[in-house]
Amino acid sequence: MSGDPRSIRALAHPLRLQLLDLLRFDGPATATVLARRTGESTGATSYHLRQLAQYGYIEDEPREAGRERWWRYRERRPAVAGHGDEMRRLAAELLSREAHAIDRFLAERSRAAEWDAASFFQSRALRLTAAELDELRLSIERVLDGYRSADADDAPDGARPVRVSAFGYPLPLEET
Repeated sequence: MSGDPRSIRALAHPLRLQLLDLLRFDGPATATVLARRTGESTGATSYHLRQLAQYGYIEDEPREAGRERWWRYRERRPAVAGHGDEMRRLAAELLSREAHAIDRFLAERSRAAEWDAASFFQSRALRLTAAELDELRLSIERVLDGYRSADADDAPDGARPVRVSAFGYPLPLEET
């Protein structure tokens, strides 16, 4: 994927993140359906859906004749290239997105004891080469690829959408 910072910035808006989650976890929908689910106007959801489509995060869902445009989630792993203040700001926006999702989970913990017991948060300090970090990334992708996607039709009873996040990045040289 391109390292265009605008493709990451497209994820910075809270409504866009909510729309992405709805399409990822609930399946294809129209701007009208998503407007009802989010409490926003159809114009607002339509605009943000077009922005997500422009950067490849969602795509058209082919449907039989009809006037409404259907959208579906498209798996896209954004890659970011660049340095400086812009990259720090974009990283902060992405971390804020994940922090918000974790906060929502923690607020609902008491209602889902079995899910609470199965949930995990891990942080490890490793000393790796760039090649080893890349291999770790690929290994995580292989593990995750072995599980069904959030929009899979074959999920067993009791399956819920689960968000998995992993971050791997080197510390600045002066901290090593």
